[in-house]
Parts: sequence; C-alpha cells; structure tokens
Amino acid sequence: MASAARNRRGILLMVMAMACYALNDACVKLSTHQLGAGQIMAVRGLFATAMVAALAVHAGELKNWRTLLRPVVGLRSLLEITTAATSVAALALAPLATVTAFMMTAPLMITVCAMALGWERPRGLRVLAAAIGFAGVLLVVQPSGASAWPGWGAALALLCAVSLAARDLLTRAMPADMPSVLIALATTAAVCLAGLAMAMLQGAWQPLARLETALLCAAAICAALGNYALIAACRGVDLSAVTPFRYSIVLWALLLGYFVWGERPTAGAALGIALITAADLYTACSSRSRG
Repeated sequence: MASAARNRRGILLMVMAMACYALNDACVKLSTHQLGAGQIMAVRGLFATAMVAALAVHAGELKNWRTLLRPVVGLRSLLEITTAATSVAALALAPLATVTAFMMTAPLMITVCAMALGWERPRGLRVLAAAIGFAGVLLVVQPSGASAWPGWGAALALLCAVSLAARDLLTRAMPADMPSVLIALATTAAVCLAGLAMAMLQGAWQPLARLETALLCAAAICAALGNYALIAACRGVDLSAVTPFRYSIVLWALLLGYFVWGERPTAGAALGIALITAADLYTACSSRSRG
C-alpha cells in the first residue's frame, strides 16, 4: 500500500493530466472556426510527431524501427486516424463537455466487448452500469429532436468513442516487446499524413495565422504533458485511490465550455453526462477492486 503523500501526489498529477487533455480539446475546438479537420490533424500531428521523435531518439529506440512494419501497428495507426478525425469533427459541431462525455463511454464499450469476447466473466452490476451509461448517452442526444446542437455532432462523437475503444482493445492485445514510444511515433506520423491528405483532397488548406499555429502547438504540448502526467500519476500509488480522478476531465470540459464558449448543458444533458461519468467510475473502481 502506498503512503498517503504518494497518493495525494498521484491524485494531483491525475487531475493535472485531465486538465491538459481538456485544454488540448479546447485548443482544437478553437481552431475549427478557421481550419478544416484535415489541416488541424496535419499541423497538430506535425508538432506531436516532432516531440515523440525526439523522445524516441533520446530513448535510443529508433534502431528498432522494423517494429513499425508489423501489421498490428498499421491497424492501430488506422484506428488512431479515425479517432482523431471524428474527434476534431465532433468538436466543431458539439459542445466540449458533450464530446468529452461521449468519449468517456469508450471504457464502457471495452467492458462490454471484453465480456462478449470471453476475456472477462460477465458480471451483472457491470452490465447494469454499462446500460446506465448508454442511457446517459440517449439523454444527451435527446433523440426526440429537443437537442439544440446538430445530430452529426452526436454521431461523430459516438463514432469517435467506438474507434477509441477499438484502438484500446487492439493496444491491449499488442506484444509486450513493442516499444511504446515507437508505437506512438507511428500513430502520430500517420495522423499527420492522413490529415495532410484529407486537406489536399478537399482543397481546404488555409494560410496558417499565428493564432491557429499557436493553438495547435499548444494542443500538441498539452497532449504530451497529459500523457506524461498520466503515467507519473499511476506509478507508486494505490490505483484504486487515484484512478477515479481520471473522470475530472468532464468537470474541466464543463468549466472550459462555460468560460470560453458560454456553453450550458440542458438539465437532461447534464443528467446524461452525470450518468455516463458515474457508470464509468463504477466500472473502473470495480475493476481495480477485483485486481
């Protein structure tokens, strides 16, 4: 069992990591007013690839570049591309907190898939939690037509969650001898190239102003810092104490959405977001308690 001081440090780092992830999404959302999804993916991906490549060189892992030729790396890169493309498009159409909440359904999808594939034994309470979480999605979407934001935003946010879940399931099945930094390098480079191709095919490349360049650079930095803080938060601590604070990202998204765009979720949407978060939190805690 870790000391109380270590757990407090882990909790602080976890909250900081989630703040970085929310800021990354906010920077991307601000960029969507001037730039298309492809250009955003390309520019942010360029900054991210440069940072990951520097880490790979520092770690001396580039000598293992043949690892990148494995088909599983290509498939994961494809899923990373669909995740990035759908998240950027969803952020352009839907409130930040809504997109964040929908993306948080990915762990619920992973839980359902793991039980369906026989990787985990079906448990009634976890199935119920997943059902409650998906009911929360319906409250946010409001299929009756009462929702004030475009239906495409909902579809893209959910598609992003599906892609994210598939990516994480594939990552779980990848061989342990594959260096994480090389996998990250492959995916960031793939997203950058895919974004460039999308922008060129659409003829939608816009001159980059200083503001958009700064925002996408900040997004890449926030994502990198979030990854680092997340890893640091999970080391030498009691995960059962630290993991629940992963869901502080929803609070950060709500705060950023309110102060930057004046977004206020309806009562139904707020309830849906709360159900998704609660279901996700229960699933994570029950998984840790069994481990």
